[in-house]
Amino acid sequence: MPERRVRAVIVNHNGAAITAGCLASLAAQSYAPLDVLVVDDCSTPAEWTLLQQLKPRHVVALRQSKPRGYAASLNLGMRSTELPPAAFMLAMNNDISLPDTETVRKLADALQENPRRVAASPLVCHVGVVLQPETAIQVRRVPDFKTVLVAHSCWLRRLPRFRGLCKRYTYDDCRPYQLGLRLDCETINGALFLVWTSFLESIGFLDENTFLYMEEQILGAQIKRSNHTACLVTSTYVDHLQGTSTGLRSGAFRPLMWLHQVRSELWYLRAYLASGPMHRGFFLLVRAVDFVAKLGLQVWQDIRGKVHAIAGTGDMR
Repeated sequence: MPERRVRAVIVNHNGAAITAGCLASLAAQSYAPLDVLVVDDCSTPAEWTLLQQLKPRHVVALRQSKPRGYAASLNLGMRSTELPPAAFMLAMNNDISLPDTETVRKLADALQENPRRVAASPLVCHVGVVLQPETAIQVRRVPDFKTVLVAHSCWLRRLPRFRGLCKRYTYDDCRPYQLGLRLDCETINGALFLVWTSFLESIGFLDENTFLYMEEQILGAQIKRSNHTACLVTSTYVDHLQGTSTGLRSGAFRPLMWLHQVRSELWYLRAYLASGPMHRGFFLLVRAVDFVAKLGLQVWQDIRGKVHAIAGTGDMR
């Protein structure tokens, strides 16, 4: 196995045109050898056909027969024997672009610099968000039960007594990040990260018991258990067009996505924190309140939007 070979695995779901842009951006990377594989997570037949037409000939494309989620799709590409074995795996959302042609090289250098580092991610700049990437939330600490309960709750995290907990969870004590550094941290940014293949093999690859959400925290817990660390590389950044994988507009609430999140949180609590039935029951009670609050807020926003639209139409007349 070449010491520095990288395999990039991109997950696509009904986003062939966006994936084509991601592939073009990846092709400009100076790093070599760099192989590319796209895993289609059960897109429509038309989107799958379009993806095959738009992708370069050298890019391998595999298709899931049914929706499996982000981690399972990444594993399919990482385990594939259709490309040469690689020392590193580069996991990517399809809505990522890489303005810096040295991003992959910088991530690989960060991992090779320190034997305790097994995964690294760059700064991620969310398109349309005013915050500079060095001031935004990039990575998180591996959460305990209280942190999952509070920091992911739409109402508990707003209470003054829990603000310190939430700030620590999101590395608020380290932000804004100083640029040009390689900072050891507990998790990666799931939008794009580079990881040693040997480490993935040691943990049986990514945990496939989640469909969406908590992949970063779960991988972070696995890294921490093995006495290794992740790394945030602040000398490079990528652009992320958020929401294309889920179809969510900013601030929108979809019960199905919420359900996926709760299921993933429950799996994390049970598998990685050994939380018992009483803790999980209390967690579900809090999330039920979250659901009512989120649904009520969404209904209110929809009503207010319709009222404003009607008022605006009346003004035009």
